Amino acid sequence: MPTVTIDGCKVEVDRDATVLDAAKKAGVWIPTLCYHSSVSITGACRICMVELDRGDWRQLITACNYPVRQDIVVYVSSERARKARCGIMELLLARSPESEELKALAEQMGVKGTPYPTVTESQRNCILCGLCVQVCEEIIGQAAISFAGRGVDKTVASPFRQASEDCIGCGACAAVCPVGTIKVRVHKDEREVEISPFKSRAKLLVCKNCGAPTVSIEVAEQALSRLDIDIEEFRQLMQFCPKCRRSQAAACLKSAVFDKKKNECAAG
Repeated sequence: MPTVTIDGCKVEVDRDATVLDAAKKAGVWIPTLCYHSSVSITGACRICMVELDRGDWRQLITACNYPVRQDIVVYVSSERARKARCGIMELLLARSPESEELKALAEQMGVKGTPYPTVTESQRNCILCGLCVQVCEEIIGQAAISFAGRGVDKTVASPFRQASEDCIGCGACAAVCPVGTIKVRVHKDEREVEISPFKSRAKLLVCKNCGAPTVSIEVAEQALSRLDIDIEEFRQLMQFCPKCRRSQAAACLKSAVFDKKKNECAAG
């Protein structure tokens, strides 16, 4: 097993583990934004830059996707690595000046603001990390959104920037968005869920008991097709929201315990 020396701390990792894996094992914090263990690693945001010691010279690398195949020495807290990460954060703050998640990470990194002018409203907030695109394609299997445009006009959008028919309203893109750009909006009157800013909508199932919205019809159908379970039982469960489902389960358990004690008394 190769050894990674991170800021003087030595840890052994499996071959082809990443520098980020080694840092986590060593208890060394490295900021990340575009990294998520559920999807392929691209190193798009560059916020995890560290310095790799190559003997006669040092190289800046992205910790999230640099594979460890031999003993290496890495510097996370070196001046060059720290300046690189802070410089990237300043650019990201210019891109997404209103993101509370990004501002919180910037504060944790010691970055107080950005010297760069902020972008226009139409381009604001998305940092183009690509996590939403990856999770939609790799995990959900829909590919309802992708990158569009070039240069400063590059953005994440649905085809032709219209509401996508492939979107099932699962909200996975919003769940992985590191800066809170993507929102899930529930329209109770129309019984629809909207994924903003893509304007895609999907019809919602509502709780049979209390009328609260649960999941989209498409998500329920996808679950039925993927899971090896009793389909009819699942269909019954999907008619209730989580709160009512738990209440029903508690009532069934209470009834089962009562019946058991009643049988025991009768037998005694």
